[in-house]
Amino acid sequence: MTLDSVTDHRLVPSRSADRRLLRNDVFELLLERIMDGSLEPGSRLKDAELTAWMRVSRTPVREALGKLGSIGLVQTSPNRYTIVAPLEQAEAGDAIHVLRRLYPDAIRAGMAGLDADAELEIGLLAGRLERGRDQNPVDVFVRIVQVVLDALPNGVLVEAVDTVHLRVLRYLRLAPCAAEVLTRERVLAFAAALRAHDDRAAEIVEHMLDDAERAVSGG
Repeated sequence: MTLDSVTDHRLVPSRSADRRLLRNDVFELLLERIMDGSLEPGSRLKDAELTAWMRVSRTPVREALGKLGSIGLVQTSPNRYTIVAPLEQAEAGDAIHVLRRLYPDAIRAGMAGLDADAELEIGLLAGRLERGRDQNPVDVFVRIVQVVLDALPNGVLVEAVDTVHLRVLRYLRLAPCAAEVLTRERVLAFAAALRAHDDRAAEIVEHMLDDAERAVSGG
């Protein structure tokens, strides 16, 4: 897939943007395109094409690719190629196994730290999903979980979750066998439980991971 097919100039940062924000914008834009499949699994990522597309220097692009590599969404062979990580069933299964040890504790601890602003943000995200049939439940779930992680005081746990959970969520977003794991109803129930500080939020992610494991294993 060429970058022309995924270009959205409204999202491309300008050269005058704050350098710190610029780096984050480049990462977020590439992450979004990888998660929604616009940059397909296995597709090549060339520095020159990316810098031309986003109108930035190579430094923020390379930083973003390095970060994406650290969370398993990009694969690099030095001096040879950089590609979007393929969707691999075995790796998804391994990631689910790890995530089941991390997610419930992270959700419970993060939920305890949610303040009124975070609860409002979760409510707004859930509202968009409820009203808009064009909203993908996995995309909304990713954003809601990020709000929870932002409220999590244990930075080591956040780092551990960050290294694995987007691999699982991309698989749930893109793999046909996993299409029904994170349904609209499940994400809305998750959001409601978080806002109520109800331990059911952790139970929902546990059931989600059970279903994800069955989907990956073909059960």
